[in-house]
Amino acid sequence: MKNLKLMSLLIGAMLFIVSCETEPYQEDELEATSLKSSKDDGCETGFAICAGNITTCFIEDGFNRWGWTIGPLDTSEHLFAVYTGAGKCDVKKGELSAEVDLEYDSTTGIANVKFTALEGFVLKETHLYVGNDPYPTKKQGKREVPTVAPGKYPYKHDNLNGAKMDQYTIEGLSGEIYLIAHSIVCEAGE
Repeated sequence: MKNLKLMSLLIGAMLFIVSCETEPYQEDELEATSLKSSKDDGCETGFAICAGNITTCFIEDGFNRWGWTIGPLDTSEHLFAVYTGAGKCDVKKGELSAEVDLEYDSTTGIANVKFTALEGFVLKETHLYVGNDPYPTKKQGKREVPTVAPGKYPYKHDNLNGAKMDQYTIEGLSGEIYLIAHSIVCEAGE
């Protein structure tokens, strides 16, 4: 188990350095401020994160929950790390458990997003937002307001029953996009 955690940390560092085409990731760049997953079934909630100035913690934008919005992103392939249990956006409290691969082509308006559980983990649920604004919206009274609640994201797959991979194809996009990738990840064998 100790070797698995060390390998996860090394993979995480490599994902941040190679994937986002930004400066290398520094753990102390993330502000720690609120909320840890309360899953009591042995699974944890996780969000994709990227190094540098294209990742924003929800808390920094006034939301009362942890997680990250990533963007703006242009046409390219991006690989993001998924940390579970990283309450208050503090990856030191969390565990690297999955990765998200985004392939986006603004000329066709198509984004392909693939969640992959790392060794020792499986996916229980995935929730995804891809759009031109940093956050999806929900109806509140007569107006639309930004939300970070994964259940309100437009794309979701529940009951994945321990899958190692899940994917989405999103059409009708244009220009630069933002991504929020949420998953419920369990240790394999639970």
